[in-house]
Amino acid sequence: MNGQTDRYGHRMITLDREPRTPVRARHGLAWLLIGLLAIGAGTPATAAEPLHPQGKRDIYERVLTRPGAMLAATPGASGQELIKALSRLYVFARQDSAGQEWLQVGTGIQDQSILGWLPAAQTVPWKQQLTLAFTNQGAGREPMLFLRDWDDLRAILDSPGPGPAAQALRTSVAQGQPDPRVLAVEPANFIDFSKQFYLLPILDFAEYRAATGDKVRALKVASVTLPDPAVAPAGTAAPGAAPLAGTDYRAAVLFVIDSTVSMGPYIAKTKAAIARFYRQIQQAGLGDRVAFGLVAFRAASQDPTKTQALEFVARTYVNPAQVQGGQDFLTRVRDLDEARISTDHFDEDAYAGLKTALETPDWKQRFAERHLILITDAGALDGTQRDPTTGQPVQSSTGFNADQIRGIAAEAGTSIAVLHLLTPEARRQNDTERAAAQYQTLSDNALNQQSAYFPIPDGSVAAFGQAIDVYAGRLIENLSGATGSPDTKPKPPGSGQTATRAARAAATPDDDQAARIRAIVDSLGHAARLAYLGQVQGTRAPEVFQAWISDKDFADPSISAVDVRVLLTKDQLSDLQQVLKSIVEAAESDLNADDSSRRFFDRLASVAAKFSVDPTAGGIDKATQLADLGLLGEYLQGLPYKSDVLTLTQDTWTRWGTMRQVEFIDQLKKKIRRYSVYYADQGRWVDLAQRAAADPAEQVYPIPLGDLP
Repeated sequence: MNGQTDRYGHRMITLDREPRTPVRARHGLAWLLIGLLAIGAGTPATAAEPLHPQGKRDIYERVLTRPGAMLAATPGASGQELIKALSRLYVFARQDSAGQEWLQVGTGIQDQSILGWLPAAQTVPWKQQLTLAFTNQGAGREPMLFLRDWDDLRAILDSPGPGPAAQALRTSVAQGQPDPRVLAVEPANFIDFSKQFYLLPILDFAEYRAATGDKVRALKVASVTLPDPAVAPAGTAAPGAAPLAGTDYRAAVLFVIDSTVSMGPYIAKTKAAIARFYRQIQQAGLGDRVAFGLVAFRAASQDPTKTQALEFVARTYVNPAQVQGGQDFLTRVRDLDEARISTDHFDEDAYAGLKTALETPDWKQRFAERHLILITDAGALDGTQRDPTTGQPVQSSTGFNADQIRGIAAEAGTSIAVLHLLTPEARRQNDTERAAAQYQTLSDNALNQQSAYFPIPDGSVAAFGQAIDVYAGRLIENLSGATGSPDTKPKPPGSGQTATRAARAAATPDDDQAARIRAIVDSLGHAARLAYLGQVQGTRAPEVFQAWISDKDFADPSISAVDVRVLLTKDQLSDLQQVLKSIVEAAESDLNADDSSRRFFDRLASVAAKFSVDPTAGGIDKATQLADLGLLGEYLQGLPYKSDVLTLTQDTWTRWGTMRQVEFIDQLKKKIRRYSVYYADQGRWVDLAQRAAADPAEQVYPIPLGDLP
């Protein structure tokens, strides 16, 4: 796609385009990696460009508007236009008028985007373009408190029991007795960030150790739900959400099953179990509320003839949104059997199966509660294994690893459970420990912040069958007990967390596995219901300005209350990908050379100089870490969340050795592929300026912070 543009005339993300001519706004690769957090360095500067913060070169000044901000034609003039609260604007100039500071603001970085003047007092600086997303309270946490100031938050953290102290405030508010310390309480229902974007920007932060000894981040935030014509107002169902309205709460289980030569007994057991589940569904009168599907996977071969004989890498046999019942299911899977020939390696392409399942047509629209159950006796190809003949890493056809597939599932609101068959053959292949680590990561669900990893000792067919029965049986039981739609009545604070706490209490390896499975299904179901209610009731984020929150649950600091997102434009995302590609090329070119450490950094210094117009950039040839090369920027100072990858030093690179270096390169390649997925996700680009005529180039995508390099 080198050189192509999208329908707005903006660059399309590509893996093969050449670096662009540097412009003054960039000042080197610093902007491209962390400086890219600053909106605006995507097109050449015009006669006027936004101001830079004092002492900074790589970022622009940005502000968020306070409620009631009025735009004026000149400093000191009467306001002529009301600006929506928390609109993100650039600062082009500052001027005093009658003792009051005024800001000339615009929606973009070019002078034609300038709107006019605002009193500085009607804005608040936004230093980093980071925003937060609530985690699902199905994880077992309590609703977040938005507190008036830092001292109010610190008082809770300094108390002997932060959990009870916070709960007392929630209870008071719930009983109609407002507390001046509490500006708002997070809604009990979950707000799906992918469907209803809300801006929860970080304005300030403080690292703090509570009286209990737990470390937390205190975050100063603002909150507003941005208008979206595709989202219905509060209290109504969103357009297109008819399948999730009223009594239509539905659940689906999509089995993702290894179908290689060793899996015959498990395939047969799964087919029989699903036929039995459909009989239970009919007896319970749940024919239209529960459905099952099946995706099978194998792996591609280096030999094209063998690949053809294997038939497929991943194939959908049954789409749960289309199946018409038990007999229809059995008809569709009639031809599914284990492969007749072995694949090249013991590990298989499980991620191809999962990605195929996540992309199943219509099931996200039809089912509010979605479960993927991976069934395999082998590890997953992800580039960490090497072909014994060629010595080359063996990748998944997706190019992803466990953490990235987990992230895709989290964004889709879909849970992943793993039934890992610890067969004698898997032990002989020395495959169980590494595979277990993969699948524990994969099944660490964002919905409840717990791992749904269930090992099956010795690959027992009987134990496997019992695990499937317990999982699906519990799901059916839960839906049988919930007539109509989930309860929409308000509940006392904390009353909805029982299922998740039970799951956590049953989460140790020594517990009875059946009890763990039931608790996990209960927990995931509870989280899915919170998301469902948030959608059909039009739940919105509280609209407050400048409140303090904790990034952890007060009662259980092991549970995160928020996820961090970085807001990047398409040009920034494309540039980030290009810089990572340059790093990968530099690393690969000298990977096996005796002086690879020095040559690697020499090559990166050359890349940095190519992008930089800073006359002092020549000093980067003495760099000892990526930060010194200009690959890090001013945003590292002051970010409340940082990436360890970017602190790579010359000495560390040398000590790693070839294997670890290859892993480092592979991780960057996977991030590059992930950026392509984000770029193509057109439905989630957001206009932070909140103006219909704003430049589409200024639209941003909320990228999980963990996907930064």
